[in-house]
Formats: sequence, C-alpha cells, structure tokens
Amino acid sequence: TKTTNYRCNGCGNNCLITTHRFPNDRVYHTGNRCERGIGAVSPNAKLPNLYAYKYQRLFDYKPLPLSQAPRGTIGIPRVLNMYEDYPFWFTLFTRLGYSVVLSGRSSRRLYELGMETIPSDSICYPAKLVHGHIMDLINKGITKIFYPCIPYNKLEDPAADNCYNCPIVTSYPENINANMEVLRTKKIKFIHPFLPLHHRSRLIQRLSEELKDEQISKAELAGAVDAAYAELARYHEDVKWQGEAALAYMAENNVKGIVLAGRPYHIDPEINHGIPELILSYGLAVLSEDSVRHLGHIARPLRVVDQWTYHTRLYAAAYFVAGHPNVELIQLNSFGCGPDAITIDQVKEILETHNRIYTVIKLDEVSNLGAARIRVRSLLAAATDRAREEIALQQVQVAATCT
Repeated sequence: TKTTNYRCNGCGNNCLITTHRFPNDRVYHTGNRCERGIGAVSPNAKLPNLYAYKYQRLFDYKPLPLSQAPRGTIGIPRVLNMYEDYPFWFTLFTRLGYSVVLSGRSSRRLYELGMETIPSDSICYPAKLVHGHIMDLINKGITKIFYPCIPYNKLEDPAADNCYNCPIVTSYPENINANMEVLRTKKIKFIHPFLPLHHRSRLIQRLSEELKDEQISKAELAGAVDAAYAELARYHEDVKWQGEAALAYMAENNVKGIVLAGRPYHIDPEINHGIPELILSYGLAVLSEDSVRHLGHIARPLRVVDQWTYHTRLYAAAYFVAGHPNVELIQLNSFGCGPDAITIDQVKEILETHNRIYTVIKLDEVSNLGAARIRVRSLLAAATDRAREEIALQQVQVAATCT
C-alpha cells in the first residue's frame, strides 16, 4: 500500500487528505471534513453561497500604501464585531490617512498563538480566537491596534425592544487588555474604547477624545465618520441584494436552500468548520440570516424580550422561512453562548408553529463534521416527508371537493 498526503484547497477548511493506494488499484481518501473529499471541483460550485460572498465582501478592501498613509499603520483584528463593522472602521481610518493592517485568516495555528493568554476555557471559540489575532498583528510588527468595545448596534427593527451586542462582543477588548501582558511588554498602543456606533454625534465626540494624540481635527473626523457610515450601509445593502439574487436563482433553477442563521462571525471558515460547503454538497443554496431578514415580518409580541440585534435578525429570518416552502433554517450556535439559549427556544417556537422543522448545530473548536452531516441529512429527509404529506392532504381535499 502506498500512502500520500496533500492539502485540499477546495474550501476554507484546507483539509489534510491522506490517500491510500492499494495493489489492486483501489484508492481510498481520508481526512476530509466535507462531502467532496478529494479536492475535486464541486459540481455545486455555482450555487449561491452567501457565507462565502460575505466573507469576501467584508475583508476585500485594499489598504493605503505606506507612502500614501501620513499617519502610518494601524492594526485591526479579524474577530467578533469586525465581522459586522469592519467596512466602517476600514473606511474611517483609511480616510484619516492610515494604512489599515488586518490580522490573518483564522486557523488552528493562529488560535494557538494566543492560547496561553485565554483566561477561561468555557468561553466561546470565537472569543478564544481573538487572542491569536492580536498576537498575529503583534508578530507583524504592528505597534498600534484598534479594537473597540461596541455595546449597541444600529436599531434595525423599530419594533424591537433594544439593539444590544452580546456581552462578549461588547467587552472582549477589555479582556484582551487585562490578560495579554505582551501588549505592555511590546509597548503596543492598544486602543479599545467603548463607542456608541449607533449614535453619530456622540461617536464623533468619543473618537475625538480617544484619538486626541493623533492630531485629528473634529471636521476631518466628522467627514471620515460620515464616509464610514455610508460604506457600512453599502455593505448591508449588498448583502440584501445578494440574498434576493440568490432567491431569484433558486426560483429559476428549481433549487432549494438553507438559511444558515447565526452571528456575523459564523461566516469565519475556522468557526463554521466548512458547514456551508457541506450544505452546498447536497445541492442546496446557502443564505445568511441578514440576507433575508428584510423579507421576513416578525409577528409580535414575541415570548422573549427582543433586545439583541443579532437575535432580531434570527427571528425575522425564521418568519421568512416559515412562509417559504423551498427554504429551511439551520441555526448555528457556539458552545458557551448564553444569550443563544434564548434564541434557540424562540426560533424553534416560530418554526414549529408554522409546521416547519427546526435544526440547530452547536460549534466549538472541534472540527469533525460527522454530527452536522447527520443533522443536515435528517433535516432534508424530514422536509421531503413533510412535502409528501402536504401533497397527499391536498389530493384528499381536492377529492372531497369533487364529490
């Protein structure tokens, strides 16, 4: 038997594939974390994948060359709230004359860079990854890092009770400052203020206070903030447009889809472990909760207090799915996420009230997709059975009407 190894580059997992070649010319591959397995081009590569689109759209910004950046470089970690707000901060600092340096793509190697500074093993994996991203920026020679605390998001639904970020997303920069001594030993300027991103005038005032050492005038700051809000709005509109385009493609080509609903950072391939590609391998389109939430209307009052921005999106996406028979919903949930204990019950209730199937996949640093594969297959089988029952019921009703 001859054994060889190689890295599959078919998706963000970059699996290490082990190939066994036997004397009878049979070949067996192991090590894959998706259905493709051997690095071949997926026959479903043309299917809409909002997770891949969002990841590229979010981080495909070109920083200023150093020769055109009078204020030098500033590092931003690719973590947590940056999966929602990076277009804003990149635009802001680029307009202010900085060359923005983004930390690398999440990976197991990057995670291990900051592992020894993680204060709690029970925290969610997306938060644990922050430590590695900070170390990545430091290893790149960055001496000024911006990672703000954002308590509130913009209120997307006026009927919602509030627009909080979850406590981890809100305060994790404080955790980094307290637990990563390297910031002080390396003399890193770590800018991590609490900022009111949902309130323009207060945001400008707070930024002028926090960046006073950078010699930025308030007029210059106001212009950069307005440009940043415009770019963030453009990003959100692009995601909505892509969602509508995906639905049009599904209708035209008779393709079913999955709304893979979670937090913005679940689009990170290291966090979702290739689940979007797994879904694509079954011939299903992949939608995100924020690409369809504007098409769903929440029937209020809900049973819970609707005070978290990402939760509001989940509920709207669930109501959208409830009215579209060719779309199912799978909720991604990170181990250790306390607020999601609320959403799991509420989303389940919304779907089951409309005779729809609720599926949740819990994620941590373990990347084995065996359990996720079983859940996706079970969902598809149950959806097929439901469709058959609905057709049979319609036939009985038609027969009863005719007689």
